[in-house]
Amino acid sequence: MSVVQTIRGPIDSADLGRTLSHEHMAPGSAGMERIPGLYDEAEALTADIEALGRARGAGIDSIIDLTPFDLGRQISLFQSIAEADTGVNIVCATGVYRWVPFYFLLADADAIAEYFLSEIQDGIEGTSIKAGIIKLAWDLEYRLDEPPVGPRQLLEKSARGAARAAKASGVPISCHTRAVDELGTPLLDIFEDEGLDLRAVTIGHTNDSTDIDYVTGLAKRGATVGLDRFSSDEPDYVAQRSGIALEMVKAGFAEQTSLGHDGFPYVCIGMERPPNPDCWLKVPNVEVPWLLANGATEADVDLMLRGSIRATFEAAAAMAQ
Repeated sequence: MSVVQTIRGPIDSADLGRTLSHEHMAPGSAGMERIPGLYDEAEALTADIEALGRARGAGIDSIIDLTPFDLGRQISLFQSIAEADTGVNIVCATGVYRWVPFYFLLADADAIAEYFLSEIQDGIEGTSIKAGIIKLAWDLEYRLDEPPVGPRQLLEKSARGAARAAKASGVPISCHTRAVDELGTPLLDIFEDEGLDLRAVTIGHTNDSTDIDYVTGLAKRGATVGLDRFSSDEPDYVAQRSGIALEMVKAGFAEQTSLGHDGFPYVCIGMERPPNPDCWLKVPNVEVPWLLANGATEADVDLMLRGSIRATFEAAAAMAQ
């Protein structure tokens, strides 16, 4: 067992229950609340509370929100959701998104780690809400290599900072990755070099890849594999995405597989987009039934939705002991 920080305070890892591993309450961009007409917190709160209620009704106990400050994290929104007490535990994140902020340009990995640690240990923006996980995002930018301060160097420096903060604080790391570029591999190389227990790392968006050798290879190295993009109930899509989860089960990696949507009830991206209160239902209502109908057991599903998440937090906590 270990302590997990949620927006309503600490809970035991055993109490996380069935957890969606990669979601967002209101993604956008840093400063979006300052642009007139772009972000409406009352609308976001209404959409989030409705979606959380529907997720709870579908058997979801916890959601990991992976929206760091530069992806538009709104701590006041988290405070209002916490006060609403929806019955769903929410873990929020520190970390950085794909475009490492300019003010980290000249910072070293230790300085970046200190920033992450401040949000984990002291609280976010002067509130009592503490980050319970570190988010990283490696995507197309990793292809750009212009030493000493090109995008790849900044991403790698931030990853080292995240590893050092994770080891010091005992919180896990979850990574947005461009799976078709197999970016989980260089991330795990860095984390191994930093002495991180890879069981405390989730390599996310891995079901964007169809290369099962790459997917299972991440698990063989010890990491948790995030199959956390699931957005359609079209039969071929369901079979393809759920089939990857089933392959992980057959390979003996159910407890190193987490499930999610990368979904959001409300989004701030500068265009009209209606709220989506069903954004967190396709895993419990579509993917899980498919898995059970195609050979997975209830125990397998429980390992993916419950056991994998708990083990990740507990492995992280063990590093700080």
